[in-house]
Amino acid sequence: MRRFAFLLCAGVIPSLGAAQGFGVYEHNTCAMARAGVTAASPCADGSAIYFSPAGLAGLSGTHFTAGVTLIGAQGSFTDDFLARQTKLDNPIIPVPNAYFTHAFSPKLTAGIGLFAPYGLETKWPTDNFTGRFVGYNTDIRSIYIQPTIGYQVTPRLKVGVGVAYITSRLELHQRADFSTQIVPSAALPPGTPFSALGIPTGTDFADAELEATGTGFAINFGGILKINDRLSIGGHWITRKTIKYDGSATFTRVPTGLILPIGHKIQLPANGALCDTLSPCNVDNVVAPFFLPGQPLSPGNVSTSITMPPQGTLGFSYKVNDSWTVMADYQLVVWGWFNTVNIDFANAGTPDIQLHPQNKDTHGFRFGTEYRYSPKVVLRGGYLYHTASSPSNFVTPLLPEAARNEFTVGAGIDLTPKLHADLAYQYIRQNDRRGLVNVSVGNTGVYAFSAHLFGAGLAYTF
Repeated sequence: MRRFAFLLCAGVIPSLGAAQGFGVYEHNTCAMARAGVTAASPCADGSAIYFSPAGLAGLSGTHFTAGVTLIGAQGSFTDDFLARQTKLDNPIIPVPNAYFTHAFSPKLTAGIGLFAPYGLETKWPTDNFTGRFVGYNTDIRSIYIQPTIGYQVTPRLKVGVGVAYITSRLELHQRADFSTQIVPSAALPPGTPFSALGIPTGTDFADAELEATGTGFAINFGGILKINDRLSIGGHWITRKTIKYDGSATFTRVPTGLILPIGHKIQLPANGALCDTLSPCNVDNVVAPFFLPGQPLSPGNVSTSITMPPQGTLGFSYKVNDSWTVMADYQLVVWGWFNTVNIDFANAGTPDIQLHPQNKDTHGFRFGTEYRYSPKVVLRGGYLYHTASSPSNFVTPLLPEAARNEFTVGAGIDLTPKLHADLAYQYIRQNDRRGLVNVSVGNTGVYAFSAHLFGAGLAYTF
């Protein structure tokens, strides 16, 4: 039964890692429209709280900004053997954001922001999809609440810092294959699976659900240097963040419906009766003891502590003329630092797990532009390329990540002298990548993924 516990936990932790590598960077509609390029010239609506805290400095007056990004993802897995395609069954995922800022002096501006860096979900059908035994529904939702200050040190230098409080929730659903479980019998060689006793491969017998919540803190700081009237450079850095998760693991029986005929190979006690070779055997009776108190599939509490790696951006903004600005950012997420996770089960019958993820650092290259079409309308566009964090030997249904290209367009419109609206669209085209649906077999097919994102936001100046 240790195998099932390992799959349950290994499924949760790499999905967290991939979530950051895969990235939810669309925490403001204006920034989204220019492909997230903000290090040297953040949008003047308070979103600098996340993207570049130094950008708050010099933001006069009082601003309130709120928006939402809708993520519509499409994906599939095509296996090598039958060329059978299973499609991702994701809902539309809303990712909200809100920022409030106030200028206390011409040099000092403070604010608070609410945004959700992790808001992704992968949902696969449970019917006829082999990957359900690795994980068929992974849902990660985190909210950052970050007070921030920005200060104008000199006419050319701005600095800023914020402290983010993080509240996070994760949920994983996974099926268990009875044929792969180890037979607890001294009469058989150690490690004998139930498949050796006639149980067919792909026999669902349990549905596992892990839910956990946690909190943590991170520091976000940065600076912007104005080289001249046209060129600025800037960057920001978010420190690593430790999230302590506590939750529960529950296991629900799934009827197998199997009745093995006379002559089967199972010889185990089940509900006080002997399941012998001289009579038909109800497999569900054999399954029942695995869920008894103290056994590996009895419910219990689970805890872990995950230190998420640091990340940051460095970029420039160049004003070509009074109407046109071009900009670019480089983004680094140090996922190579993320290497050990311990999972502790309160149930003594479920072995504790130590995982050693082999994620890679990710690199993002972002290019954006703004063009003032009229006194009331600003047009935006951008492109970005981002590498993948997941190693080639662990691309799974939990979050089948790969390198990706993204294209963005959008516009900002002054509705009134105080009310401003932003709209944005983003298309994600991820490279196809080989991956697995069975940990013991390895990569046996190809994952494909794409997404359409729509953002809308309003900004009000008091």
